[in-house]
Amino acid sequence: METIEKITEIYNFTDEDISNLFSLKELIKNSADDFTLELYKFISNFDNYSKFLSDEEIRKRHKEKLKLWFLELFNGKYDEDYLRKVKKIGEVHAQIGLPSHYVSATMSFIRSYLNGFILENIDLAHRQEELKTSINKILDINLDIMTSSYINENQFYIAKTKIETNIVRLSLKISYFFDVGLVSLLVLTSLLIFFLFLSDIFKFLLNSSSSFENTVINILGAMLILWTVRELLEEEVKRLKGKKFALNVFISLAMAALLRKILIFSLEPQKSEEVAILGLLVLVLGIVYWLMNLSEQKKAVN
Repeated sequence: METIEKITEIYNFTDEDISNLFSLKELIKNSADDFTLELYKFISNFDNYSKFLSDEEIRKRHKEKLKLWFLELFNGKYDEDYLRKVKKIGEVHAQIGLPSHYVSATMSFIRSYLNGFILENIDLAHRQEELKTSINKILDINLDIMTSSYINENQFYIAKTKIETNIVRLSLKISYFFDVGLVSLLVLTSLLIFFLFLSDIFKFLLNSSSSFENTVINILGAMLILWTVRELLEEEVKRLKGKKFALNVFISLAMAALLRKILIFSLEPQKSEEVAILGLLVLVLGIVYWLMNLSEQKKAVN
């Protein structure tokens, strides 16, 4: 989940930037109507302008919301509520089918307008640069959030209410706790299986009466399980780093367990039926495993 803290950190949007923007609040209030007028002159040149702003009533409401958004750029308050408001603007643009390059072009015009405003109203050159830097940051943040509505929601998620934000944060913490616990258990399981693997070897070496075939089968079975658990552990670590979990690892673990059983039962002729059933299950799992890999390859190509 994206938070305002994460986004501002990415853009290095500091308290100094907030102070710079807030210092322009009173000046900006006086130019809000002029801004709206100039912006409408610009967007009226877009193709299908009348499609998205079809009548005077819609344009009037749009101008009021546009002015409100413009003034809030300099309010000095950039919290989760502000993030949700900007995200909502982007969602509305995406829902009505407004091309994303219109949003980018409009933001470019706003940037130029505000740069001109700074040059006209601020005398000190070094102060001009400071203010323009802060303005560019808040505009980039707004553009980033708005255009996120045009991409996969799973890649950029913002909670719609404070309650949802708190629930998601709590769920993420609990989920992370369980993930760490699962990784720890997998490490312990790997160590136990490795100990079993070594134990079978030592038993064979110390006890010459043990069947060579049984020992080899047990060792191979332990190796299969150990290899698969290692793969499962590796995938879980990748998931902790933010990557998608590979479900086919579970299938390979099930196949390894079944193959171990087949190896053990293969030494007992009276269990030929069980071996056949287990072999059929391995075949089915193998087909599922192949289909899943094939699907992943097609997604990667596309």
